[in-house]
Amino acid sequence: MGKHTSVSAVAVLDLHDLLLALNVVSAQQLHAAGIYRETLLDQRANAAPLQEQRVSETLLLMLWQLAERHSTQPELGLIIGQQYNPAAHGVLASWLRHCRRVGEALAVFQRNIALMNPSERWTLSEGQRALTLTVDFAADRAYPQIAAERSLSALLCWSAEMTGTTVTPLSCELMRPRPQQMELFEQLFGRNLRFNADRNRLQLPRAFLDTPITGANDYLRQMLQARAQEALKQVEQGCSLSRTVSRLIRQSLPNKLSLDHICAQLHLSRQTLYRHLKQEGTSYTELVNQIRRELAQTLIEQGLTMERVSEQLGFKDASTFYRACRRWYGAVPNSRIAKPESSRS
Repeated sequence: MGKHTSVSAVAVLDLHDLLLALNVVSAQQLHAAGIYRETLLDQRANAAPLQEQRVSETLLLMLWQLAERHSTQPELGLIIGQQYNPAAHGVLASWLRHCRRVGEALAVFQRNIALMNPSERWTLSEGQRALTLTVDFAADRAYPQIAAERSLSALLCWSAEMTGTTVTPLSCELMRPRPQQMELFEQLFGRNLRFNADRNRLQLPRAFLDTPITGANDYLRQMLQARAQEALKQVEQGCSLSRTVSRLIRQSLPNKLSLDHICAQLHLSRQTLYRHLKQEGTSYTELVNQIRRELAQTLIEQGLTMERVSEQLGFKDASTFYRACRRWYGAVPNSRIAKPESSRS
C-alpha cells in the first residue's frame, strides 16, 4: 500500500489564508482546485486539538503550486516566511518557543520536522566559526523553489521573534536565477548571495547557537515535548487508510466527489482501495454515507437551504438528498430549518 503523507493542518490553513491576503490567488481559484477553507480543520467537539490536526500533504503541494503559477513576485517565498503568526503554531512550533537556546531549538526542529511536513528535510553542519543549514524536500514531491525560500526566510523570522536578536547570514546559496529585484533577498540573507546553486543553504555565525530564547518556560517545554513526541509516533505509524479516505471525502464533497480522484491522490486502484478498507472493517460507501450524514446535520442547523446542502454534500440533485435523509433520519429534515430555494425571498 502506498504511503499517505500528512502535514500540519494549521500550517496549511496559514498558507491558504496568506495566499488570499497577499492577493496571490483568489477564492475562486482555490475552489476550482478543490480547496475549501472549511474542510482544512476538523471543528467537531471530539476532534483533536487544532494544533495537532493533520491533513493530506497533497493540499500543501497544491497551494504551493498555485502560488508559483499565479504569483509575479520572485520574492514571494521570502515574504510568506516573514509572516509570524502565533495562532498558526502547531505543537512543534510551540515546543520550539520554549527551548532554552537556539542550538537546542534547531536540534529539536531537525529531529521532529515530520510534525510539520515529513517531506521537508533540514541538514545542520557545525564548524568552528559557522553553522551551515541546508533545506530540501523529498525527491518525489514537486515543491517549487519558493517553498524552500519560505523555509529559509521563516527560520530567520522565527529566530528573531524568539530571541529578540536579528542574525545576518554569513552567506546564502539559492537554487534560482538571480532576480532583478534584489532588495529583500539582501535584506534577509545579506550581500554574500550565490544563485543557480545546487542546493538551498544558509551559513550563520556559530555563536548564534548559544543565543537564549526569551520567555522560555521549562514546565511548558516538558509538557509540549511529551505532546509532540506522542503526536510524532502517530505520524510515523501513519493514519489508517479509512481515516485518510474520510479526510479526502470531506475535502472533495463541496467540489465534486470522485472515487477516481481519491484513488489518484492515494496512488491506489479501486480494487486495492476496496480491499484495504474491507480489512479495516469499512467500505468506501459506508465512509461517504457517514460523512454526508454528519455534515448534513451541521449544514441544516446553519440554516442552509435544502438545495445548498445537497450541493455541499455532492448529491446530483435535491431529490437524491431527500431520499438519503429518509434513510438516515426516517424523515426529511425540518423544513423550518432547511427551506427549499423557491420558498425563500
